[in-house]
Amino acid sequence: MCYRAWSVVLCASCMLILCLSPSLAQERPFDYAAWVDHVDFYRQFDTEKTEGLAAILDHVQETGATTILWRNVAGSTMRYQTAVESGNHDSALDKRRVEDTRATLGWVRYGEAEPDIIRTVVKICKERSLRPGIHWPFEETHWRIFHIGRFNLEHPQYWCRTFDGRPWWGRVSIAYEPVIEHKLKLVDELFDRGIECLMIDFKRNGGWGAFVEYVPSVVESYRARYGEAPPIDAADIRWVRHVCGYVTGFLRRLRAHVKERNPNVQLIVAVPKVAPINEASMIEYAADWRTWVEEGLVDALMVHSVVWDAKDPLNSTRALYQEVLDFVNGRCKVYFPVNAYGHLKIEIPAYQKSLGKTQDEMARELAVMAWQAGADGIGMECVDFDNYREPTRKALKALHETKLRLAKRRAEE
Repeated sequence: MCYRAWSVVLCASCMLILCLSPSLAQERPFDYAAWVDHVDFYRQFDTEKTEGLAAILDHVQETGATTILWRNVAGSTMRYQTAVESGNHDSALDKRRVEDTRATLGWVRYGEAEPDIIRTVVKICKERSLRPGIHWPFEETHWRIFHIGRFNLEHPQYWCRTFDGRPWWGRVSIAYEPVIEHKLKLVDELFDRGIECLMIDFKRNGGWGAFVEYVPSVVESYRARYGEAPPIDAADIRWVRHVCGYVTGFLRRLRAHVKERNPNVQLIVAVPKVAPINEASMIEYAADWRTWVEEGLVDALMVHSVVWDAKDPLNSTRALYQEVLDFVNGRCKVYFPVNAYGHLKIEIPAYQKSLGKTQDEMARELAVMAWQAGADGIGMECVDFDNYREPTRKALKALHETKLRLAKRRAEE
């Protein structure tokens, strides 16, 4: 099918979907939040230069994105000029490394790039009326030793530990006050660059979890609370909840800090396996999102994924979305996933396999489902180069633009 004919069919299908669902034309905002890991464009563009950054945003905007959640970090290696953490350690750790045979395109020194990468991206976003935000993984390793930051290397007294006392030097424990203070200083650097939203991503936790939080202070607080030593099984729900308390403590501090610096900035958490609502996201990611919503610690919940029923993918997904919305009950915004990645085997590729649909068909259906459910937007993880295929990008953008046109027409009537 030629491009012109394909475009006509796509536009007609979008109009049909919207006309059959009048609520889709209502005026309430519907955000397209694109997660962007800009290093994944290194083969297409110069990811250290303004022109390359602008080209990346050009590509991401082909999805209809309205919010940009830009990765600020790889492990503990900052991708901007930082006075708090190391941008790079030394030349041996600066080179772009990949796991396959792709050529390395020169030296990547994001911490020394001119101009400052995040400051530049924020500026371009505001010029284009995009909301600039940060995608901050709750991690410090990204599974690679060469991403360890200076703070970790210089503070072994804060390293995480396993049950038998072995240190995990890849990450420092959230239980230590200096660690929290360090993270808040990093947040200040992001504020100085003009961000408007900050998303903490609990899917990317660097392999961290309750199994490496057997540090002395956490062990002693558990013993004081329960009158016994922590269980060896790190998946023991009582131990998991105890560790989650420290994560929640960090989010309380972060929430207060964000609102003090700029009350208009939106604090978002991205959590996998949010529904069915049970202990899965706590055990696997130490993400007690229900407490965060109840305490008003977050402005938005980015539902990374739900564990749908393979026997009835779409109806079970709708039911799980409703379960989340019923619990949240308007206490914060909710985003539902339209994720091209398939790492957890419950994202778009899994729907495609189960239903026999193309990526663009599945992405469009999930976006419509999110709107119909009453969500505030969708999240797209991650809009790398061609991760969302061209027909998918066009379908998502056409759907968004059609809704906006119908809403405008209805407002004028």
